[in-house]
Amino acid sequence: MTRPKGPYTMLPPVLTVQVETAMDIMIARNTARRTASLLGFAPSRQAQLATVAATLAELVLKTGTVHTLNFNGVSNGNKTGAQLSVVTPWLAGVSVSNVMIALRSKLGDLIDEILVEGEDIPTIVTVMWSDPEDVQASDS
Repeated sequence: MTRPKGPYTMLPPVLTVQVETAMDIMIARNTARRTASLLGFAPSRQAQLATVAATLAELVLKTGTVHTLNFNGVSNGNKTGAQLSVVTPWLAGVSVSNVMIALRSKLGDLIDEILVEGEDIPTIVTVMWSDPEDVQASDS
């Protein structure tokens, strides 16, 4: 397994889902919820990340090739987050600006950050940062 890409320090959990069939969309959704739960996110934020995962899984499923969604924790200073990334070789040569517009229109305000890294083999990276309310919600 290759290390998930991204600009932040990687933290556990590190989970993957291979997307080959429509059933894998549900598995991606459940894995996103599990990842967010392990990182202490509130249930509403877990649902948001699950929606992002399902949207990306559906998108890559349409390409007709197997893709691996990578789920992991990340940190940036004192912030902790959940990262979802997927390598997308079919986006090679496509304008990053156009890809970002499409992803933002699909994902809207569900996710805090959307990045496209790499030119030869682009990787879509999404990050949801934990909220102080998440920690309070998980403590109660």
